[in-house]
Amino acid sequence: MEFAIKSDQKDMDPLRIKEWFKRPYSVTVTTLLIFVLVLYQAWLYTGNWLENILVNGLIPGDVTFIKALTFILILLTANIVHMIISRQVALSRTVEDQENKLHLYEAKFQSFIDNVPAVAVQGFDSNHTVHYWNLASEKMYGYSKKEAIGKKMTELIVPAESRDEFDRIVVSTQDENNYTNTFETTFLNKNGNEVPVFSSYSGVPVAEDKLEIFSMEIDLTERKRMEKALKGAKELAEASSHAKSKFLASMSHEIRTPLNSIIGFSDILANESLEPLSDKQKRYAHNISTSGHHLLGIINDILDISKTEAGKMELEYEKISVPSIINDIAEKMRPSTNVRNILIDVIIEQEIEMVEADSGKLKQILYNLVGNAVKFTRDNGNIIIRCKAVEDMVHIEVEDDGIGIKEHDINKLFKPFSQIDAPSMSKYRGTGLGLSLVKELVELHSGDVWVRSEYGKYSIFGFSIPMHQLDNNNIMLFSA
Repeated sequence: MEFAIKSDQKDMDPLRIKEWFKRPYSVTVTTLLIFVLVLYQAWLYTGNWLENILVNGLIPGDVTFIKALTFILILLTANIVHMIISRQVALSRTVEDQENKLHLYEAKFQSFIDNVPAVAVQGFDSNHTVHYWNLASEKMYGYSKKEAIGKKMTELIVPAESRDEFDRIVVSTQDENNYTNTFETTFLNKNGNEVPVFSSYSGVPVAEDKLEIFSMEIDLTERKRMEKALKGAKELAEASSHAKSKFLASMSHEIRTPLNSIIGFSDILANESLEPLSDKQKRYAHNISTSGHHLLGIINDILDISKTEAGKMELEYEKISVPSIINDIAEKMRPSTNVRNILIDVIIEQEIEMVEADSGKLKQILYNLVGNAVKFTRDNGNIIIRCKAVEDMVHIEVEDDGIGIKEHDINKLFKPFSQIDAPSMSKYRGTGLGLSLVKELVELHSGDVWVRSEYGKYSIFGFSIPMHQLDNNNIMLFSA
């Protein structure tokens, strides 16, 4: 008769035994069993040893008590060992949980880096050998991951003329005080075409005295294309503006020459220097002169705008009395204000010393501001011109109680040839040059312009200029 001991071959599989010992509690349980056996043998040995001593009379006493005491000590020791082992098991489980989480986060991060669409990421060592190549790198440079890994960056995308600089950056990135480098450069794709990129290199320690370098690139091709287009558009606009200014200046000169003759002869006729005129003829001659002067003013504004845009406007500084200029302009505007019963009031808030400014340009500024106030003020209205000194600046404001300006329209006021498009403005049409010229002339004096207005009630246009100008090569100072 034969006997056979049956065993489950699957349970005895060496691979499953290995899996058992990989579990965090397996070693602990095995250790505990071995420890219990050792304690039991120690208890037996100690009890026999003590019993032998007592029997032989070396130590008087009760063997049972000694055995009991030994057993208690063994239990205490076993309890301590159990606590240690329990903590070890808990710690092992915690470590395992954290490792699992870490692996999960690593997998998520790896998936993110692999699939991020707009950032090409490569990993390589100090010898430039590629170890990592994501999908965006494949699209940007044309090399598949299989083609790139194992090759050197200098063989793949770095142009020959940039390899020394590339090597310098890699060496710099390995410096423990400088693990990151960012810069703009140009790499090559698989077809040899240039790819402008913004690149960031970071050194990541992977072992003692060993770094893995990760580079991240954003393709700048579209941005460079837009920059080039914007630059071309800017150059074209500047050329067009220059051509426009040149044309306006040329045409203005051509028009001004015959216009001066028209104005001159109309004034001669109006003054009856040649022969007496009827009232109707005088009115016609006066209208010709008035319209001619108005047209001449527009032409002069165009010339001044062209000069300021070309940077050719020069100021002739002299010491002037600002209150005197204000009163003079208010007086010259009275014929046009008296017809509509508009009152102009001049308020000089304090005594103002002589100011260094271009007298002609300051008058031009005030003529434009006061002229606009007269134009937009209702009949029987009021205009106030205020002047005061604030520290080393002169502040002048022209206030009217006219139609006012909406807040969203204020930014349009100082643009050349720009006017507010509104039904209430239809009867006040002009060239749109006056306020633009005011702003340019005030800024040439190193001053500022401002506007305050409430629609339907009032408008205040103000400006400030320094009382004193520093002498420099762009300023001519004269004494009045």
